[in-house]
Amino acid sequence: MGIDVASLLHRSPQSTCEFRFYEELGDFLAPERRKRSFVHAFDGTPSVKDRIESLGVPHTEVDLILVDGEPVPFSHRLTGGERVAVYPMFERFELGEANHLRPTPLREPRFVLDVHLGRLASYLRLLGFDTLYRNDYDDDELQAISRDEHRILLTRDTGLLKRSAITHGAFLHQTDPRRQLREVLDRFQLDARIAPFSRCARCNGKVQSLAAMPDEHDPDREPPKERDPSPGEPGRRDPDPGEPARRDPGHAPLEHDPDAPPEIRDPSRPKPEKHGSAMSAVPSNVLAGHADALSRCRDCGQIYWPGSHLTRLRQRLAEVGVAI
Repeated sequence: MGIDVASLLHRSPQSTCEFRFYEELGDFLAPERRKRSFVHAFDGTPSVKDRIESLGVPHTEVDLILVDGEPVPFSHRLTGGERVAVYPMFERFELGEANHLRPTPLREPRFVLDVHLGRLASYLRLLGFDTLYRNDYDDDELQAISRDEHRILLTRDTGLLKRSAITHGAFLHQTDPRRQLREVLDRFQLDARIAPFSRCARCNGKVQSLAAMPDEHDPDREPPKERDPSPGEPGRRDPDPGEPARRDPGHAPLEHDPDAPPEIRDPSRPKPEKHGSAMSAVPSNVLAGHADALSRCRDCGQIYWPGSHLTRLRQRLAEVGVAI
């Protein structure tokens, strides 16, 4: 095979710089590059972000870059000969606001999780965090939800986190769901925001005490019947002369009205039980002992009550330092 001499003559010589990645950023590197400096070769004048991600580290995991001892943004261009130090989020070291590369934290932390993190999604919801999850989200959907709804994307897919549209994201180093939960709480400093059992583990809806839940949030409630417009409202048709007056069906008749149906004018008749159909799913022993402790999801109608599972859940979460 012949050698294309002309292309070799016109090819730009490669430049090199020295990289050093610190702490957990080493998890993204090949083993021989962890906890040490190494030389990296490149063509042209790429951005430091481009080179960092080419080495396997998502930009969402980087909080500080020093080039020859000076902090630089992701857009900084490398020309060759530099020494580049790359750091993750610091827990106990104040860097100064001007040096941080991560975007401003979201005022209210909300999450969207990729398809492999279903158990973590349930744990986050049980602790009260707004968490979107479906087992059929594709990467484009996850990116769009994170960007459009200002949600933190949690994933173990480094390729997804390298997308430039992802501004708030985190790679999960742990594989056990409970340890992933601990990792998320630590990274985003969420312990003080925990509100146990305020969200539905099944659908992410808000959970309320059943006794305090207003009728409009009862999924079993029948929609109100359409009523005739009141006098003066658009669409009101007044009766013609000689036509008997109509009673507005949108207002309950008085109890002394002889034309009222018995179920309305009979004060001794018991009112229908609120959330009646949902209560049929609750065991009788729970109703007898915990009726005042029942709660229900405003969106899907799932009913919750304290039981033996709660003790087991508390024990499992306590093993990773989460108290509920």
